[in-house]
Order: sequence, then structure tokens, then C-alpha cells
Amino acid sequence: MAKKASSSRGIRPVRYAWLCGLVTVAGIGLILMGVADMRATGKAGSPFLMLGLFPALLSPIGLGYYLLKIPVVRGMRRGTTAIARWTVSADEFRRFCEADARIGAETRTSNFYEPPRTIPAEGVEVIFSDDGVLIGEGFFPLSTTGGRRVHRVRSIAPGSPMIEFGTVLETRARTSSVTTSAVRSAETLRVPVATNATVQADGVVRRFDIAIARR
Repeated sequence: MAKKASSSRGIRPVRYAWLCGLVTVAGIGLILMGVADMRATGKAGSPFLMLGLFPALLSPIGLGYYLLKIPVVRGMRRGTTAIARWTVSADEFRRFCEADARIGAETRTSNFYEPPRTIPAEGVEVIFSDDGVLIGEGFFPLSTTGGRRVHRVRSIAPGSPMIEFGTVLETRARTSSVTTSAVRSAETLRVPVATNATVQADGVVRRFDIAIARR
């Protein structure tokens, strides 16, 4: 069976930070319960300790990441870091979804952005900064450096204007006890563009093109 391509509605930094914080607190609570259980029973291990160990160690990493993204998203909404901004009407967004589905079928490249099940009557706001793009409530990082980075960008208009980003993620996978190999995974992010914002969209493409060339 073919593996289903991943998709997302974007990062919600405040919501995810709260979730990671709660998981961290729960993990620490389980560790404390495990310590108390070991003292009471005199045994060397406790299931509470094992259950709490990984959440207490890993969740703070996610918490720190999302806390860093909160001011980024707030700056975009305030307009202090925005480089382009438009609202895609409900009808335009519907046409985008239809055009995006056709592109996916023709090119076999599914969009990492997952549209909402119900299109808001007021449309969907799109805000770009040098750090990423907000599509509605979801934030998508668009870094041109690092492990996950944008390596190409272009404007396309197959019945509905949009910007397409190609991103790659490079990691290392262990192939034996002494060797590793490079693993490269690719994703495509297609962002809707309002019909009255094509000039802004072209500016976004040029800006990211320059950033990619300078990498």
C-alpha cells in the first residue's frame, strides 16, 4: 500500500505551546509519582517513572520551539514583519482548491497545506514574512537554510493564481551499528493568491528567489 503524503493546516504556536506545557507538567507529575511509588514499595523501578520520562524530556523541546514562533506570528498579524498580505475570497479559495487538486493529480505532488473542511464566508487571509506564511490560522515556516529549507519557488496560475514552494528535509538514518546514510525528503507547499494580489505575489517570489540564491 502506498504511503499517504503528509499534510497540515499549519502550526498554531499558542495552542501547541499550551499542549506541550501540559504534557511536560504531566510527565513531571508521573516522574514524581514514580519516585514516591519506589520509596513506598522499595522497588528499583516504577511504571509511573517510565511513563513520565519521555514526555518530561521531549515536550520541553517542542515548548521552546513554539514559544519562539509566537512572537513571529504576532508580528506578522500586526504587520510589523509582513512583506505581503491579502485575503482570498471564499469563491477564489474554492477555485484554488479545485486547481490544486488538478495539479496534484497531474504531477503527483500533493500539497502539504491541507485546506479547512469548511471555507470561511469571509475568505482566508494570507500573510507572508521572511520567516514563513500564515494561511488562515496556520503558520508554515519557510526558511532557506537549515535542515528543512526552501530550495525553489514559483508563481503558477492554472485557473487560480498560487505560489508553489519546494522544500527539502535532510536527515541521517542509521544503516548499521557503525554507518549512517543521508535521507532526503521533499514537500510541496502551494499557497493561494487573491486575484487582486498577483503583483504582491510576484514580489514574494522574487524575494524568496534572492534568498535561495544567496544561501
